[in-house]
Amino acid sequence: MKYGWMMIWLVALAPALRAQEAFGFREAIDYALTHNVQVKKSENEILKARKKVWETTATGLPQVSGTVNYQRFIDKPVNMMPARIFNPQAPPDQYIPVSFGTDQNMKWSVNVNQLVFNGSYITGLYSSRVYKKISELAAVKTRQKVKEAAAQAYVNAVLADKNLEIVRANIDVVRRNLAETREMYKNGFVEDTDVRQLEITLASLENRLKYLEKMRETAYEMLNFVMGRRPDEPLVLTEDAEALARLAADFKSARAEFDPSRNIDYRIGENRVRAQKLMVRFEQSKMLPSIGAFYSYGKNAYNNDFTFFDKDQAWYEQSFVGLSLNIPLFGGLVRQKRVGQARLDYRNALLDFENLSRELQIKYKKLLSDYTLALDEWHTARKNLDLAAEIERRERIKYKEGVGNSFRLNLARMQLYQTQQQYIDAIGKLVLKKIELENFLNDEE
Repeated sequence: MKYGWMMIWLVALAPALRAQEAFGFREAIDYALTHNVQVKKSENEILKARKKVWETTATGLPQVSGTVNYQRFIDKPVNMMPARIFNPQAPPDQYIPVSFGTDQNMKWSVNVNQLVFNGSYITGLYSSRVYKKISELAAVKTRQKVKEAAAQAYVNAVLADKNLEIVRANIDVVRRNLAETREMYKNGFVEDTDVRQLEITLASLENRLKYLEKMRETAYEMLNFVMGRRPDEPLVLTEDAEALARLAADFKSARAEFDPSRNIDYRIGENRVRAQKLMVRFEQSKMLPSIGAFYSYGKNAYNNDFTFFDKDQAWYEQSFVGLSLNIPLFGGLVRQKRVGQARLDYRNALLDFENLSRELQIKYKKLLSDYTLALDEWHTARKNLDLAAEIERRERIKYKEGVGNSFRLNLARMQLYQTQQQYIDAIGKLVLKKIELENFLNDEE
């Protein structure tokens, strides 16, 4: 009975399990933006940058250390003392070797160091935040690349399905035509070359079908890979080529005003200028003095025997506090030259940023023009497909009725196949141009 309920539960769960394998266009992209390896690595880089900020901050916090030292003299150090200390009658140039101290000693201490002022540390704090921003912007750039890759892979898989659908439909039509033509040939209405021509067409289509089946398998494996799944995992696409085309044709942002500040390359360039400006300040800060405070507390114990853990062992305290001031006076003009180099790098970053703004305006117009052209090409390809299908249908009817000829029919068929391929290519181009423009505008709608 228990196994019976388990089977019922599995049957009930099966539709949900299958649903997990089905992806729409946006769903596949969202899945890739969560599970793709490169996206995960970029997120790790952000976490690493955050830890770097804390690392830099921690260097300005109190630094506490403890030490424990134990010494046992094998041979005690000897000091030369004037003999007159022990014998006033001794000559002034006479010395006596004297050994001081116990055979063993132990001491422990706690030391606290605090940075009071350091220009390089202050600049380093700002620099670490800029470094974190670099990682965040790099992650956005990575997400855009993955988005484009996922879109490309999804489109390739959908178009592979569409190609197979068209070729299979063409094979069915040619097979029916071949059967009809053979009957007409038996009755003397057509020539043998008409039959052979259709046989050649059918063989070519069947070979293309085998090729497309392999291409579809590869396309699905690549989509799984980009999405961060195993290449052999089952995958169902819920949107066909026409749905993708309609989705790409409805794009409000294509008519929006271009805001350079939303573009990821603009933001990266802006952050690069900040980084170079901080480098100037960092080199300048090396010419400032630094101040540190310190405090130490410890105890010492001495004995000829190892009795340091006995209760009656005497321990002698020592403690001190102080300040340290380090003033860079002259470094052979090295620091000044480094500041000059950093200023030049900052000016170059400003020039690059100004040039980038103009370049982005030009690129926006080009991408918008490319998208508009792809949209027009899709509309034209769709109309041409309808016209080519109608021409092929009419030529086929004429041929059956004996008022047409095989040459015109074959020409109409070739034109239809070519138009079908152009239509598929137009869909792929339109979708990818939309994704490229979306990424450029940083539009996530």
